[in-house]
Amino acid sequence: MLKHLRFYLLLFCTFFSGKIVAAQTSGALHLASYNVFNGFEHGNKMQQESFINWVKKQKPDILALQELVGFKAADLEALAGSYGHQYTALLKEEGYPVGITSKFPVEIIHRQTKDFWHGMLHVRIAGLHIIITHLSPFEWKFRKKEAERIISYITENRLDSCVIMGDLNAHSPLDADELATHLPLKQQMRLWDKNNPSYGNLKKGRFDYSVIATFLSAGFEDAIGRLVQPAASRMTFPAAFLYGWPWNDDRRKPLSERLDYILVTDNLFPYCVKAIVHNGQDAEGISDHYPVSIILQYDY
Repeated sequence: MLKHLRFYLLLFCTFFSGKIVAAQTSGALHLASYNVFNGFEHGNKMQQESFINWVKKQKPDILALQELVGFKAADLEALAGSYGHQYTALLKEEGYPVGITSKFPVEIIHRQTKDFWHGMLHVRIAGLHIIITHLSPFEWKFRKKEAERIISYITENRLDSCVIMGDLNAHSPLDADELATHLPLKQQMRLWDKNNPSYGNLKKGRFDYSVIATFLSAGFEDAIGRLVQPAASRMTFPAAFLYGWPWNDDRRKPLSERLDYILVTDNLFPYCVKAIVHNGQDAEGISDHYPVSIILQYDY
């Protein structure tokens, strides 16, 4: 009797231990974010096919998307399936939706559009809390309020191991020295503000860094700003495609800025082994933005 009891106890422990090991995977987790330009310019098949080919080549495990204009939930599922992602989540089906696709199951925690320009989507994937958002393109004051709302939400819900991904339409203080040399960009923004006095992207005629600083002061790290050097190589907008220029056109550099981010909590940053701004020729012609990605080396 005792021998049989020991046998079944050993069998149970072996099975239970195996379940724990099976539930945890060790290795690299590749996260990417991409603004896809008005839903691939309202369904341009050539751009969408180029996007699918790019994703297949890069093989991200998790892909955050902005400007999914015209997409329904079923459309996002079909797009994700074309590059091998089985799981998806979409914030909404009107306006400028954000969404996410993944190789791993997606748990939708919260959708919010109230008090946001486009909205905020909170999901949990592979042990990570992921916030996907697209902040206001028109006004730094509104963007700052959006950033504060996101931080309040994260704080109130005690989210750790958190990642914020998306087009934040804001400038990082880590890019300040580089942006100071982009005088045509400042002139362009100054003219836009003059023609749109009810908004304002510049703060008293200067680049505003307070939005990204809000995230940094709350304990997030700008992974791309820290790991991608030099600063000139971090720029994500505009793609040469927007102006009909060739990829390596020199006119793009003084107009360029970084608007696309992957921010990670302090506890995740040590596991961030690589960050990439995909502003090479292989991403040209897909969108007016270039995508960004990071690789986390940790157990999930």
